[in-house]
Amino acid sequence: MLQKLKSRKFILAVVSAVLVVLNDGLDLGIDQETVLTFAGLVATWIIGEAAVDATRAKGAAQNGTDYNASENVGE
Repeated sequence: MLQKLKSRKFILAVVSAVLVVLNDGLDLGIDQETVLTFAGLVATWIIGEAAVDATRAKGAAQNGTDYNASENVGE
């Protein structure tokens, strides 16, 4: 569970949400269009990474490969 909280996708989602809320609530002076563009880019990146992860998991399931076990190779 803690590993999912440290993921890049989760951190970027939280940063985007905080930026939107703070910009609206504290009036940071950032153009609304810029904030929404940033949030859209982050959302698009998250969706793309999720698609890559799903494809990788599907390929691993078909091949019987555990990619999580090989993350520490070379350390």
